[in-house]
Amino acid sequence: MDTTRLAKATDAPLITELQLANWHISYPEIAEFLDSRDVQDQWESAIKDQGSRGRVLVCERDLALVGVAAIEFEGQLGQLSLLEVTPTCRRQLIGSRLLNAVADIAGRAGASSIYSWVATADTPAQEFLESTGFTHTGATRTIGFQDGARDLLTHQMYMSTNLDNRA
Repeated sequence: MDTTRLAKATDAPLITELQLANWHISYPEIAEFLDSRDVQDQWESAIKDQGSRGRVLVCERDLALVGVAAIEFEGQLGQLSLLEVTPTCRRQLIGSRLLNAVADIAGRAGASSIYSWVATADTPAQEFLESTGFTHTGATRTIGFQDGARDLLTHQMYMSTNLDNRA
């Protein structure tokens, strides 16, 4: 049975493990620069600071963490800053459950839309978001090295305005 809930401080190591494992597959050019302790510290901080500006959610299956989502919001706009599912559990509605929970939380916080940046090369993530009502906005951004010598990763923005704005 799957359970979606707010993350607890004790989830930070498992969230870090899931994110880094996925990023070594999907974003190896970024993953090689990440320090697992730094990533875990950032998750611990994000979980501790959940409140008016954002939330971290996890999905468990049989008590094992199989998905994570992070939403940040400011006013009427929410940013889905992370949505990761264990590769062996993809296409089993975990991403949809997390996205529904994120939309519910963002709507209750006053957001009327959610956006997400998706790597240009990440066709599965783009297709997933489009299947849930997100549309490509045409906006792009590129993450690069400080010296500007080379680009690291280009993203496209996807937006959804299909939120029930609940008070």
